[in-house]
Amino acid sequence: MMEKRLIPILFSLFVWQGSSLRAQSIPDSTLLRIERAMEQVEKTKRAEQEVEKYENNLLRQEMTFRWTDAAPLLGGLIQTATNRSFNDRPVRFIKNRHDAVDYLPASLPLATAWALKAFGVESRSKIKRMATANAIALGLNVALTQTFKHVTRELRPDGTDKHSLPSGHAAIAYLSATILHREFGHQSPWFSVGGYAAATATELLRLHHNAHYLNDIFLGAGIGITSTNVAYWLTDKIYGAKEINRPNLYVGDVVRLGRYLEQPISLSLVSGTEIRTGSIQQEAFDLMDENFDGNISLHPSSTLTSGLEYSYFFNSNIAAEGIVRVSATKIKPVVSESAQLHTGDVYGENLSQYHANLAIKYSIPIGLTQRFALRALAGDRYTQKTEFERVDNGATFLQIPSSHRFEWGAGLSFESIGNEKYVAGFNFDYLHTTNTHLQPNKFIISTFWKIIL
Repeated sequence: MMEKRLIPILFSLFVWQGSSLRAQSIPDSTLLRIERAMEQVEKTKRAEQEVEKYENNLLRQEMTFRWTDAAPLLGGLIQTATNRSFNDRPVRFIKNRHDAVDYLPASLPLATAWALKAFGVESRSKIKRMATANAIALGLNVALTQTFKHVTRELRPDGTDKHSLPSGHAAIAYLSATILHREFGHQSPWFSVGGYAAATATELLRLHHNAHYLNDIFLGAGIGITSTNVAYWLTDKIYGAKEINRPNLYVGDVVRLGRYLEQPISLSLVSGTEIRTGSIQQEAFDLMDENFDGNISLHPSSTLTSGLEYSYFFNSNIAAEGIVRVSATKIKPVVSESAQLHTGDVYGENLSQYHANLAIKYSIPIGLTQRFALRALAGDRYTQKTEFERVDNGATFLQIPSSHRFEWGAGLSFESIGNEKYVAGFNFDYLHTTNTHLQPNKFIISTFWKIIL
């Protein structure tokens, strides 16, 4: 630092003492060294100004509420509107509630955030901002969740009460994950992605335990994310920037951008929904009740799907990918009116499928911070055996047998590195499964959080 201050002073002395200095015949090499030093000082000064400008922009973004912060809430409302016909069918699911246990993954990210704070890891907020924002977020979250529950009075899948919409567990899970991301995501992308992984696990548990429909958990997730982002925005209106630990540009950020442009080997957490057309006809399942006289089909809801994707880039464009996903679908039997058996006489069930795919991807950089990609994928789809029981005696009425099937398809994706430690984007994939009557065609829309390795 002292050297930077001395160089301009020495240079000024040389200029001021021009004639006398020339008389002393200063070597040209010395003058050249001084000139190079001055150029380096100017370059350093400009770099420091650019870094300061970038960090000021990060601070402004930290204190801004953007429309994308409320996008998950809008998505939950749209999902609720489109899932209405499925939810209204008079079929119930077996009671399988584990409310207290399901709060463990839901609250884990929030507990992690406060544990890190207690052990002295620097968070984005000082203690006053973090405590205030968390309190406001919890208040907004509870108020919105309970208001929706009491206004809509939606019956749960297992029929136990009319507090299905939205999922309070999903709301808490995504509130917790968003707090962990906002406070410690600047330290490592594993904090952000780990928090959202715990939230996704909560969604799968609530579906599996027949406490909610898919739209319930999507709306709950939207409430959790939006209420947290609104809470931080309101808190910053109260305290301003003084309670924020100033964002910094780290060398690792520049290195990560370089890897993203040259060879973005990565691991991604993927979460989204599968969309299918039509109901499942009798060719796809085994009818176990020989005395049943009538037509029956199975009506599926939209599907929650989540998993991991590993991308290995051979160069900046070509990559091989390994993909594993699990999908969970709620299914209700639909019985013909002429049959003696009524729809309400049979329980609904959850269909679980597991996908393992390999893909070849061509990825195109768009500027410095975005990529568009096309991929072809193929692999195995395993369907777990699913049994539908009668309400009166618990006997198996029909079953979907377990099976392995070859599936193949294609997809596209768009992603942006942004200012986060992770890369965010979305996939749109089409998959076709051969030799099956069980949902042979699927469209998968998913978001992902990607860590550059």
